[in-house]
Amino acid sequence: MTCDRTMASVYHDNLFFGFSACLPQGVVPDWFYYPVFCPSGPADEEGRLLFANYGMRKVEAALLANGFQRDEVIVAHPNHLHKVISDDTKILSISSNDPLGIGPATSTFTELWGGEGRMAVKLRQLLRSSVVRKYKPTVFLGGPGAWQLSVHPEKMAQLGINCVVVGEGEVTAPKLFRQVLENDDSHLPWVVQGETAPDEDIADIAGPSISGLIEATRGCARSCAFCVPSVRKVRSRPLENILHEVQVNLEAGYDGVILHGEDIFLYQSDGLKVNHDAVVEMFDRVYRHPGVRWVTASHASLASAASSPKTVEGLAHAIELGSPERGTKAFQVGIETASPKLIRKHMKGKVYPFKPEDWPRVVQDAFQLLHDNYIVCCSTIIMGLPGEDGEDVQQTIDLVQSLYPYRSIIVPLLFTPMETTRLEYAKPFLKKDLTAKHYELITACWDHNLDWFPKLYVDYGSHNHPVLKAIIHLLMRFGTEPIRRRVHWNARRHGAKV
Repeated sequence: MTCDRTMASVYHDNLFFGFSACLPQGVVPDWFYYPVFCPSGPADEEGRLLFANYGMRKVEAALLANGFQRDEVIVAHPNHLHKVISDDTKILSISSNDPLGIGPATSTFTELWGGEGRMAVKLRQLLRSSVVRKYKPTVFLGGPGAWQLSVHPEKMAQLGINCVVVGEGEVTAPKLFRQVLENDDSHLPWVVQGETAPDEDIADIAGPSISGLIEATRGCARSCAFCVPSVRKVRSRPLENILHEVQVNLEAGYDGVILHGEDIFLYQSDGLKVNHDAVVEMFDRVYRHPGVRWVTASHASLASAASSPKTVEGLAHAIELGSPERGTKAFQVGIETASPKLIRKHMKGKVYPFKPEDWPRVVQDAFQLLHDNYIVCCSTIIMGLPGEDGEDVQQTIDLVQSLYPYRSIIVPLLFTPMETTRLEYAKPFLKKDLTAKHYELITACWDHNLDWFPKLYVDYGSHNHPVLKAIIHLLMRFGTEPIRRRVHWNARRHGAKV
C-alpha cells in the first residue's frame, strides 16, 4: 500500500500545508516546494512509512482484521518502493486525493494559472517507476479522488491501474485482494463501488496517522448537491475507539490530535441537532488523555456553530484555546455563497436549522463566534454554481468584505461537478466563464487572505524550524504586496472595479 509523493509527508506538523499540493506543477518549483511545504515523511529501513495517510491506515486495519498477516501488508513510502516490491508482491494498492488533477481546488488553480495538477504528475511517476513496470503487480486505486477514474475509465489503462474502488474500502478491499491472491483476477471489475462498512466492521488503525488525524464522524447529513460526503451514511465513532486510535499515535511519538469529520459539531447528533454534551465530552476526554498536548478538528459547519454557541465555547474551554500554550486552532468551513437563492436551490440542508435567507447573517455570526473562541475559519467560496447570476456574486462579495475583522482564510474555487453528487452532470465553471464580478470576488478574497496570512503565521508557525520560519517570513514580507498588485492588475484587466 502506498500513495503519491504529495501524501507522503508530515507537512512540518501543519496538515494545512498539505493543501499546497493543489498548486499546479511548475507554479512553485519542486526544489522549493518539497522542502518548504511537503518534506519527505520518515520511513524505516524496510521502506515503511512511519506516519501514513489515515485512509490507508483504515484499509490496513481492515486487512489485518480480516485475516491478513502483518508480514503480508506493508504501508510503504513511494520513494522506497524498490525496497518493498518484488516477485512476491501481488498487489499494489494506491491511495490518491486527486489522481487526474481535476478536483475542485486543483481545477481552480490549473484553470487560472495553467500547468498540470501536482498530484496527477506524482501519481503518474509512481505508476511508471521501474520497479512497478518490472514486477507488474495488480494495481488498485482508492481514496477521496477515486471517483475521477470512474468518470474517466479510459485513463485507467493508460496509467496501468487494474481496479478502482470508489467510496469506503473496509469491506470491499479485503474481498478484492483475496480474489487476486487466489489467482481469480481475470474477472476483476474496472470500477467497484465500495460497500458501506457496518460500524462493527470499522477496525481501529494499527499504525500512526499523519498529524494525529483520527476519524470521529463519517459522512454528512446536510446533503449539499455538489458534495461527495453528503452521499455517504452518517456515523459517529464510539469515544473509546477514538481514544484507542489516539493512543496508537501517542505510542509513535505524536502528541497532537486532529478530530476528523465533515462537521465535528454533529458528533453523536440526532440528525442535524447538535449534541452539546457529546461534543464537549469528546474534546475534553481526548485532550485529557495522558500524553496529549493539543487537540483540534478538521471540519465544522457554520450553521452548527451558530445554532449552539455554548458548544463552541465549551470545546474551546475544554482544549484551552486562547491560552499562551495553545493559541488558536483552525477548522475548515464552507461558505460557498451568500445567495439565498442558490442556497435554496443546491444546499438547503447546509443552513439548517436556519432559513436560506438567513445565511449571510449566520456566516457573520458564526465567524465572530469562532473568532472570539480562538478558532480560525479556513473557508471556501464556490464560483459558478448552476443558476448563479451577477446579483448572487455581488452578495458574496459583500459578505466576504464583512468578514475582514475575523481571523480566517477564504479560498474562491471554480465549481467542479463530481461523480455520485446530484450535480455530477452539471457544466463545470471554467476560467473563460469568469465575469468582471467574479474577478472582484477573487480580489476581495485575496485582499482578505493577504492581510491575514502574516498574522496567522505568527501563531501557526511558532513551532516550525527557524530556517523554515525565516523563509516564510521573507516570502510574506517581500511577496505580499507584489501578489496583491498582481491580483488587482489582473482583475482590472478583466473589467473589474477594484
